[in-house]
Amino acid sequence: MKVRPSAQTYSRQWFTTFLGHIDESVVRGEVAFITRQIGASKSLLDLCCGPGRHTAPLAEQGYDVMGLDLDDTALRDARRRAPASAFIRGDMRRLPLASSSLDAVLCMWQSFGQFDADTNVAALAEMARVLRPRGRLLLDVYHRDFHAARVGERTIERDGARVREQRSMSNQRLRAVLTYEDESNDVFDWQLYVPDELAELGSRSGLKLKLACAEFDEAKPASPAHARMQLVFSA
Repeated sequence: MKVRPSAQTYSRQWFTTFLGHIDESVVRGEVAFITRQIGASKSLLDLCCGPGRHTAPLAEQGYDVMGLDLDDTALRDARRRAPASAFIRGDMRRLPLASSSLDAVLCMWQSFGQFDADTNVAALAEMARVLRPRGRLLLDVYHRDFHAARVGERTIERDGARVREQRSMSNQRLRAVLTYEDESNDVFDWQLYVPDELAELGSRSGLKLKLACAEFDEAKPASPAHARMQLVFSA
């Protein structure tokens, strides 16, 4: 069995399996939600942007979007997808950006929470640091109570490929082991939260929670019935 060297590294297998072919209607719905929440913001950071599936359509709508990621190959794909946008390689724990320089920060699909508790707080503080007054932060993360109730093994099918997933929860952390058809593995470990906890952590950095919803729908409150939740903060 080939095991990936880092628990927080997204392999090429993961990118091609889970981000290779995403229904355009899904992306359109997510981008529509983003634009409703950030409004007339001009400068945006797509944090942990991956191959730029949100960066590109936001740039097409006239936003000045910068993408940041640690993965060089993902950034290369993003540059092809959104050639007019700026992309930089960087670490979310130490954003290479000036304080109060952005109108909005986006951190999508459980890219937040991969570190220990203190470092997660510091990463959230970094997002707050780069926001201008009244800037917006949008987090798209897993709801802990949903996933705590669904540990164990399952098979995921994506574009004809079958992936075995083994999930476990310990000390409010979700560990997910993905095994692909070639027997290679990705191992992920995140600290998961509920809305009140993130509201409290955000308040430490001067962020005020404005919205906690699910399915990119403002009318659906975040709850254990939904796998993911979207939280919108104001600086």
